[in-house]
Amino acid sequence: MRFRPFIFLLVPLLFVLACTSTKAQNDSSEDVLDSVGTEADTDSEEGSQASGRRQLEQALERLNGDISDSPSRFHHGRAEVLFRLGRFKEAVRDYDAAIQFGRPHDQDSCWERGLAQYYAGDFRGGRDQFSRFHGVDSLDIENGLWRFLCIAEDEGIANAQETMLEYRREVRNPFPALLALYLNRGSADAVLEDARSDTSSAEELTVNLFYAHYYLGKYYEIIDQRDRALTHVREALKHEIRHFMYFCAEADEKRF
Repeated sequence: MRFRPFIFLLVPLLFVLACTSTKAQNDSSEDVLDSVGTEADTDSEEGSQASGRRQLEQALERLNGDISDSPSRFHHGRAEVLFRLGRFKEAVRDYDAAIQFGRPHDQDSCWERGLAQYYAGDFRGGRDQFSRFHGVDSLDIENGLWRFLCIAEDEGIANAQETMLEYRREVRNPFPALLALYLNRGSADAVLEDARSDTSSAEELTVNLFYAHYYLGKYYEIIDQRDRALTHVREALKHEIRHFMYFCAEADEKRF
């Protein structure tokens, strides 16, 4: 999925909460989300987690008020906050509401809803969401891996492999190598090699290694090698990216 990146600004949340200008209100949902950092933003792990959760709770309170005033504009933003708080079923409900308003996604393109359904344990719902997204972007292997993961949880790995989506071109390293691994045609070493190849910058390498390790972790989870899964998820988190998928890795570390 060509996921929309999030800009983690180092602006104190209280400043955002104090904004009263018309522009700030128009951009309220994005402002609140941008002001909430990842759990790696403070020095100590415990302090980071506590601070991050406090910021998320404050963001949720702000968005609750925004939704009471203008429901169509803020459900999607509140769903993201609820997702980060681990309240996945509530996040699904808000994504459902956002879809009804078409802001910012319609029913087919709301990939975040599929992720929330997966973590809420609604694997069939997640499978259907990722299947619809394939009609939006038929080259998105990452989307196909999430559909695979949903089917593997619900029907078993064999069915997931047999019904894997097909791609007329395989693009975006390291996902071609990950696809081969999930279909028993590749290896973990090939995934990491793919992640390191043809990178033009240190930032691109960081992004590639995050995805390589994260989806290796998801692969080892479905074949019941939880220790290896956790090792790769934690390695992924060392390669911090400003992206929604980082929240998924945080959620998985807590689950493992």
